[in-house]
Amino acid sequence: MATLHRLAGQLLSDLIDRNYFYLFDMESFFTAKALNMCIPGGPKFEPLYRDMEKGDEDWNEFNDINKLIIWSPLRTEYRITFPHLYNNRHRKVKLCVYHTPMIMYIKTEDPDFPAFYYDPLIHPITSTNKEQHEKKRLDEDDDDDLSWQKG
Repeated sequence: MATLHRLAGQLLSDLIDRNYFYLFDMESFFTAKALNMCIPGGPKFEPLYRDMEKGDEDWNEFNDINKLIIWSPLRTEYRITFPHLYNNRHRKVKLCVYHTPMIMYIKTEDPDFPAFYYDPLIHPITSTNKEQHEKKRLDEDDDDDLSWQKG
């Protein structure tokens, strides 16, 4: 089984981390189409609803000429990831996965290793000897060559 897995390594995808496909899954595409938005670097869709009046967003009591409110535009990624929070008309949107846990898989390049093994790069913290640490700290304290003059 390990030999079969090693030989099929050229056919298997190296991209197993789902965070790599953030905003490029079906739920994000459905939400972008429902909100009539374009994902940066992604496809553009025809509007799902054509009754969205852009004229209503141009003026209201909050952006009156007499008030000094500075609006910073929201990023499209935020509006697609959190559609109920950042949009006023959210019809037929799908909730997307914002983050998945990090994958700690390291592919083996050496054919002598087994197909699945514990790589020491994953957890590089080593145990230290407490006596060596105490000895090193005491050696640092002995380097006091300064003397204070009374006066």
